Amino acid sequence: MRNHFSLKNFSGRLPIFPLPKVVHFPNTMLPLHIFEKRYQRMLSDALEGERLIGMAVLKPGWEQNYAGNPEIYPMACLGTILKHEPMHDGRSNILLLGLKRVRIKEIIKPLPYRTASVEILEDTADNMTKEERIKIKKDLLETYSEMVIEYADSKQQFPTLSNAGFNLAELTDALSASLGLPIPVQIRLLEESDVLKRSAILKQKMEALLKRCGPRIFSAPTDPNLPEIYLN
Repeated sequence: MRNHFSLKNFSGRLPIFPLPKVVHFPNTMLPLHIFEKRYQRMLSDALEGERLIGMAVLKPGWEQNYAGNPEIYPMACLGTILKHEPMHDGRSNILLLGLKRVRIKEIIKPLPYRTASVEILEDTADNMTKEERIKIKKDLLETYSEMVIEYADSKQQFPTLSNAGFNLAELTDALSASLGLPIPVQIRLLEESDVLKRSAILKQKMEALLKRCGPRIFSAPTDPNLPEIYLN
């Protein structure tokens, strides 16, 4: 999904919503259920302000200090609230559209929820010609199509991705969100703003899944017995 939201007047300050097992990518939509009091407050403030939320990922060990501010990875996804469905008890369902990768520079307000100063990171593809981008995009779509066919009769379902409307950067983010890869791999993909490198990581992971894994890779992505290729 290509977004057309302008961040020209973005303040550079972003409320942070960290989760342990959710990685949000630009140009993808993420449904969320907001139920904790501090994040109900965050949502209310965001709706009254720029309607932006930064989705971050909690680092391992977050369970020990979840009520406080456990450590998070420094890369996040800046998203805009597309839809808000409030409930009578203060909870809400929202739909968030990812806009940009952002690097968290500083936590400027830790409570009741974290607010951060962030830097927007733009995708880079200067090292590729137009012909190279077209070829890489074609290769990724063909490999993904093989995966859709391979897993057609399994419990793992992949969304349909067409050639229309995606440039290469957008395609890599759509694939990153669709493959069910382990969280460490998704974080690595979120951290990578070089589109060529991101494409290479995805191609390797998809080919490895086709050749070696089978459905079990998706049922236990943190299993220490899995081949190293899936965990790095």
